Amino acid sequence: MSIKKTLHILPAGGFSHEVAAMALACDFSDSCYYDDYKQEAGIKSPSELKVGAPVALAIGSSQERKNIYTSLKGNYHFPSLIHPSALLLSPETIRIGQGAIICAGCILTTKISLGDFVIINLHSSVGHDCVLGDFVSLMPGARLSGGVILEDGVYVGTNASILPGLRIGAGATIGAGAVVTKDVAPNSTVVGVPAKAI
Repeated sequence: MSIKKTLHILPAGGFSHEVAAMALACDFSDSCYYDDYKQEAGIKSPSELKVGAPVALAIGSSQERKNIYTSLKGNYHFPSLIHPSALLLSPETIRIGQGAIICAGCILTTKISLGDFVIINLHSSVGHDCVLGDFVSLMPGARLSGGVILEDGVYVGTNASILPGLRIGAGATIGAGAVVTKDVAPNSTVVGVPAKAI
């Protein structure tokens, strides 16, 4: 019988509570919070993390998640968390990088590649042959059609949809509810239906 472990979550924002609930569903015994900017009971400093501890980076912002990862000094374990209600239709064809978080109700079909520290939030779907780079964030209800490429650090807002075969450049932001019908340039922001740069 394996010994259940504590999941160490940072920072201690709103999404951290969802990740803590998910940790229990993913067979961790419990969780604890770390944050440099909150002085509350039960919240520790990241400097207290022990080498080898299982750590989850629980923040929706792609850039902030990358910044936190970069700031951590030490050898930690970043497990991928997949909620039991998430549906992976062809798991043997899906590559999942370290530190990924796939929330409740998500659907991933087949031949998908997820980079490190990807977040796929509640009830999002990822179609066949999609490639998601490192630190990509899909907010609740995001829809990726087949063959979509999201380069590193892309942020896709709540209920946004991206049509088949499109490429979204590194660091781009897709606004909530947008429908993306053409490629998006790196570090740009698009909103609306159809999505246009602002």
